[in-house]
Amino acid sequence: MQKAKEAVPLAAEEAEKRVQEVRERLDQDKDGKPDVVEKALEEAKKALEEAKARLAELDQDQDGIPHRLKALSESAKKAAETAKAKAEEAARLLRERLGKDA
Repeated sequence: MQKAKEAVPLAAEEAEKRVQEVRERLDQDKDGKPDVVEKALEEAKKALEEAKARLAELDQDQDGIPHRLKALSESAKKAAETAKAKAEEAARLLRERLGKDA
């Protein structure tokens, strides 16, 4: 029983040493933060900055809408207006034709 009581603190001390060794391997620059986490955070910040730069390139007037989407939207609107006008003209011609034939 005495040997078991002595073994517990020794095992705990050994476990603590191993935990400390793992921490040291994960934190090579000794700043208290695991290097893998720091690297992931740096990469995320870099990706965010790249995304912001890309958006700024696409949105030159800074209105929050990329120019290509704005141009596409305007083209779609014009196409819809043209289609509506042609449909109205076809309906008018059909009414005239039906009115003459009746």
